[in-house]
Amino acid sequence: MNRPERPLRLRSVLAALIVTQLAACGPLAPHIPDSPVRKPAAAEATPTATTAPPVTTAVRATEAQLGVQIYWHGVVGSKPVRANAIRLLDYVAGLGANSVGITFPIYTDGARPSRVYTRAGDTPTPNDLRIITELAKERGLRVLIRPLIDEVNLAPGGAWRGSIKPPSVDGWFTSYTQALMPFLIAAQSARADLFVIGSELDSLVVHQEQWRTTVTTMGKIFKGRLVYADNWGTWETGRPGVPGAEPGLDAYPQLGLPDSASLQQVTAAWSAWLRKRPAELDKTVFQEVGIAASPGAYEKPTTWPRNRQKLTPQIQIRWFAGACAAAKSLHMAGIYFWTLDAWADPADAAGYDVGSFIGRGDQAIRECFASGWPGQ
Repeated sequence: MNRPERPLRLRSVLAALIVTQLAACGPLAPHIPDSPVRKPAAAEATPTATTAPPVTTAVRATEAQLGVQIYWHGVVGSKPVRANAIRLLDYVAGLGANSVGITFPIYTDGARPSRVYTRAGDTPTPNDLRIITELAKERGLRVLIRPLIDEVNLAPGGAWRGSIKPPSVDGWFTSYTQALMPFLIAAQSARADLFVIGSELDSLVVHQEQWRTTVTTMGKIFKGRLVYADNWGTWETGRPGVPGAEPGLDAYPQLGLPDSASLQQVTAAWSAWLRKRPAELDKTVFQEVGIAASPGAYEKPTTWPRNRQKLTPQIQIRWFAGACAAAKSLHMAGIYFWTLDAWADPADAAGYDVGSFIGRGDQAIRECFASGWPGQ
C-alpha cells in the first residue's frame, strides 16, 4: 500500500507507539491511529460553509449514542482546525450518526508518574475543542469530549495507561484535574453533552475517594454528563467502575474467532462476551469498537498490524456489524466506532493504515446507524 511521507518528528513518535502497542498486546487498545498525515488542500485554505447531511429524525430522537470517535491531534491554527472539523463532521453526519467523540492526547511520564500535562502542537487547545464542538452541534450531533493519556512517555518503562502507579496518588489526581480544567470549561461553554473523565486507568480505579473528589470538582464546572471508560480486560471481571460517572467500555475482546467467521458467528461471540457482565449493560456505551481490516485481527484485536499488510475489509465489516447487532440485542446505551484521524480525508481511502475504516468498515457503520436502536 503506497503511503505518503510523514514529517520526521511524527514518524519517530508513531514508531514508538507501534512498539508500545505490540509489546503490550494484552490489555492495551490500539489508540493512536497510524494514519498518514497527508494534509488535504482544504486544511490550508479558509474553510467554506457547507450543508451537512441532516441527522435523521429517528436517529436524533433515540437516547442511544450512535457515533464515531475522531482522534484529534497535531492540528494547529484556527483555519486548519475549522477545515478539518468541517470535512470530518460532514462525513460523520453523512454516516447517519447522532453523536461524535473528540478524543485527544494528554500526557504523563513513566510507570510512576507525578504529573499530567498537555503538549503544544499535539494536544488541541481548549479553543480548538470549542470550535469543533460548536461545528458538531450545528450538524445536530451530540458531542463527547474524551481526553486520553498517550503512552509514548510510558513505553520506555514498560508501562501503559492502565498500569501506572503514582508515588503520590493525591498529587497525581490534583495534577490530572488541573490539566483537564481548561477543557472542561471549553466543553461547558460550547454545550458539549458528555465529558470522559478517564479511560482505561485500571490501576487507579481502586482509588475511589480520589475519583469522588475528581467527579465532584469536575461536576462544578461541566454540567453535562460525566463518563468513565473501562478497559475491556477489567470490565469483564465485574470490578466496580468510577463512582458518580456513567459507564463506558473500550472493547477489544479476544473472541476466539478465525478469519473465516461468519457475521452470525461474530455476533454470537460478541453477545456471549457481553453477557459476562449483564448488570448495567443498558447504561453502558461502547466508547471504542475498532479493529484492523487485515488477516489475524480477530485473534489480537488490540494490535494494529504494521504497514503494507494485506487488506481484508470483510474482517472489519463483520466485526463492526457483529458488535452493533449484539449491542442492540442487549439494549446497550450506544456505540462509537474507532477511529477517524484528524487529518483523514474521507473522499480518499487509499494510503490509510489497516486500522482505518474509511472506505471499508464505514459500510457497516452506516448500516448500524440506519437500522435504528431498539429500547431507547
